[in-house]
Amino acid sequence: MSPRIGSLTCLKTLDCFVIGKRKGYRIGELRNLNLGGSLSITHLERVKKDIDAKEANLSTKANLCSLCMSWDRSDRYESENDLDEKVLKSLKPHPNLKSLKVTGFRGLRLPDWMNGSVLKNVVSIDIDSCKNCLCLPSFGERPCLESLCLFGGSVDYIEDNVHDCGRFPSLRRLVIQGFPNLKGLLQKEGKDQLPILEEMEIHDCPMLVFPTLACVKKLEVWGNTDATTLSSISDVSTLTSLCISHNVEQTSLPEEMFKRLAYLESMSISSFKKLKELPTSLASLTALKCLDV
Repeated sequence: MSPRIGSLTCLKTLDCFVIGKRKGYRIGELRNLNLGGSLSITHLERVKKDIDAKEANLSTKANLCSLCMSWDRSDRYESENDLDEKVLKSLKPHPNLKSLKVTGFRGLRLPDWMNGSVLKNVVSIDIDSCKNCLCLPSFGERPCLESLCLFGGSVDYIEDNVHDCGRFPSLRRLVIQGFPNLKGLLQKEGKDQLPILEEMEIHDCPMLVFPTLACVKKLEVWGNTDATTLSSISDVSTLTSLCISHNVEQTSLPEEMFKRLAYLESMSISSFKKLKELPTSLASLTALKCLDV
């Protein structure tokens, strides 16, 4: 970065701010900048005190629409995990924010502001490689949330405190990758909790069982899954497009998988290295127009 960029007090747009180690390159340079549009803050591992992170004054930047905050995943130490939590807590954005991405966070818990009213207007949330997190924020409290992408985690459910219906009223796209312990989307399933979800991408979630979903049209499932997971795909009965790929263990597909997919028009089966046969229930896919094996 150019040194002392914080001196440019009339600056309105700064796509990327790379945190440096020396004075004039630190995160405090953002303090007096009234930025709008999109901002990506990288190398947060170089912030050594949470008080330094507070100097960025993100909570006052009402014109900021999109924010990405990232830690470099190389050359990290476990002792820094607690610092990650303090730093992210201090980087609380303004409630006007529409899009948030967090990458490389190594703390055990995400900050409370992710559960509060700060993200009430957010449309897109992307949490990438936060594999140490023991819990995720309450995404269902986001009435405007349309897209949710989660990469790398150890939770059993994406949302475990849902009691009322309609808690994801605007969610249209859901991407989940690298959750080896994930059993389901919501601990307490309800047919109206994902009322307009249209697209799902599931990568490397071997234990996930799909719930009954009312509107999903497109589904992609990548990685090793057992017969139970594959059979549960039939509960997503509104599918018109299905892609299953990179399963190197299954020798066959369960009969139950295709029995309720009356609207399926396109299906792709790829990188099933041990697959020997297709089930006879394939013949029940009377709407199928394209089959790619």
